[in-house]
Amino acid sequence: MKRLIVNADDFGRTQALNAGVLDSHLYGIVTSVTVMILEPAASEGVRRLLDMAPRLSLGLHFAITGGGVPASAASSVPQLAPGGRFARSAEDLPGELPANEIRRELCAQIAVFQAIVGRPPSHLDSHHHAALHASVLPVFADVAREHGLPVRAANAISREWLRTAGLQVPDEFVESFYGAGATRENLVTIIEGLRDGVSELMCHPGHPDDELRRVSDYADEREREVQILCDPEIPNLLDRYGIELIGFDRF
Repeated sequence: MKRLIVNADDFGRTQALNAGVLDSHLYGIVTSVTVMILEPAASEGVRRLLDMAPRLSLGLHFAITGGGVPASAASSVPQLAPGGRFARSAEDLPGELPANEIRRELCAQIAVFQAIVGRPPSHLDSHHHAALHASVLPVFADVAREHGLPVRAANAISREWLRTAGLQVPDEFVESFYGAGATRENLVTIIEGLRDGVSELMCHPGHPDDELRRVSDYADEREREVQILCDPEIPNLLDRYGIELIGFDRF
């Protein structure tokens, strides 16, 4: 059996991005969303999702990059957020980070998520794949296990490590639907090549606006993703290959 989770990252960054994600669910194949719960449009966007897309799987997009402010008191995570802000990218993170700061911030973001959404996240993943960082991965796994949450495994090595740690992860992770790879032709190729088991397709749909262009280097490309994910022929292709769309809450 082939089952596919289509997860839209970055929800909450701007209202226009949120609208594009919602469209990609209502009129397309997106089944799951991970929320950047500390972003300015997160609270309002989540309320709209809960009202208009009650079947959509909602997870936490754990952020310790992107230049934002932490959910924890900045003084309690001085190495994770020097000067009160996170690093801009995963490459800017130091080689070692204190486990207690990572745990404090991850648990704080989960608490904010639960307060806003009214339920625990369906799963955890991370902005810029920060969970692959050597200091972050063990803490990420421990907290996910404590909360009984599935997680994204962004590569084969982390998949095996996370499974050994007792966590539920999809069998395959597909990240090639991005940038130059965000084309209809590539999506068709991905669908045709899916293997038995559960696969997660990462995507970044959204309607771009000036606010998004100010905070993200990946903005106008998101509109193309919306259009492709909403292509009315894609569900027919999924049926042809016997692929069931699911969310992390049905995993």
